[in-house]
Amino acid sequence: MGRNLEFNKEETVKKAMNVFWEKGYNGTSMQDLVDAMQINRSSLYNTIGDKQQLFHECVSSYADQVMEETKQKAANEKSPLQALIRIIRDKSDWIVESDKGCLGVKTIFEVAQTDETVRNLLCKNNDVYLKFMTDLIQRAMDAGEIDNSEDAGMMAEYIMMSFTGWKQSYILQGNPIKVKKMADFLIKSIVHNS
Repeated sequence: MGRNLEFNKEETVKKAMNVFWEKGYNGTSMQDLVDAMQINRSSLYNTIGDKQQLFHECVSSYADQVMEETKQKAANEKSPLQALIRIIRDKSDWIVESDKGCLGVKTIFEVAQTDETVRNLLCKNNDVYLKFMTDLIQRAMDAGEIDNSEDAGMMAEYIMMSFTGWKQSYILQGNPIKVKKMADFLIKSIVHNS
């Protein structure tokens, strides 16, 4: 008779996510995962599956967490423009303060080219974030906080690509002041014609 599963799936996925985040997909062994999750291999295989399936679950969970945090931050601001500024400033702070970087960006470069499921997951999550940012920008335009002569979707993509560029700059140069200045420049470029 099978033994009852004695672990919280959400917590164990979070532990696995931290291992993948630190070591990357290819650098993580099944033993690393079992040790971090503090479960036996059979429980892992019976509940989630193999390393690849677990990784897919971790990437999806990470993206959901990022989106939820972004929505919460935006909801706490008085206007769409203030929400947008908060998201931009928080992202620049996170880039400088996070020692692990972005799991999503790491995954794009390490795994997305060869794993179609991961690529599709990341595309779907990117689309959700892009829609959220586009809607936020459009609301700021409708409220007269941002010049409405620009395309909200293109502006949202530009902002999101800026985040990736800032992380690259910080990894290569380690200059937090430069990242903060780039965030200020981005904010000024958005609001200068409002």
